[in-house]
Amino acid sequence: MVSKVRFLLLGLPLLLAGCVDIEMSVSSTGKVSQTFIATVSQRAADVLKAAAQNYLGRNWRISVERKGELSVVRVWSTYKPRPEAKPMPGLTVDFRRRNNWFRATYELLIRYNPNELFQTKDEQSLVAERKLTARIFMPGCIVPERSTVAYSDGNMAELNLEPLAKSEIRVVSVGIIWWRLGLLILLIAFVVWVIAPYIPRIAEKLRRPSVKVVQR
Repeated sequence: MVSKVRFLLLGLPLLLAGCVDIEMSVSSTGKVSQTFIATVSQRAADVLKAAAQNYLGRNWRISVERKGELSVVRVWSTYKPRPEAKPMPGLTVDFRRRNNWFRATYELLIRYNPNELFQTKDEQSLVAERKLTARIFMPGCIVPERSTVAYSDGNMAELNLEPLAKSEIRVVSVGIIWWRLGLLILLIAFVVWVIAPYIPRIAEKLRRPSVKVVQR
């Protein structure tokens, strides 16, 4: 029964829609917001909503938006890997952050194992030709040469996934630690405020000509 419910939730959108869009947004503190978006028939949308509520539980939320004869189903969840999390079968998310003075390096590692998601040959044959489009939004700016994504623009990376292909995705970005930079600016401003009354005296002493006394 659990296998059937899992397949209804995660496999049915692939069968009824040409593709499924996945959006993953990562904050600088490591909080991950993950969303699945599928356009399906209204009947399929009702089945998906019921299956998601029964199988995924409270950590996942579901919304259905009617658009004519079709419906847009959104299933999303927010979690924080510490440093690793497994939000759903077949998906493991790892997040690490390294600070270096006023700059931080963020690394997101996603491991996808289709054997945990599609366990029977029937399920695998049905989703074999489907495509998944994933968009990942990182804090800071993505470093393409250190990431394993085909396309990136600023803080967004986009890639296509095959449902039956085991994959590992690495996305690395670099950002400014704004609170540290702000603290430095405040410290400099405080120092300037303290020494400001003495600046005219120091400048006057520097301008005053020096007199040399020569003894004979």
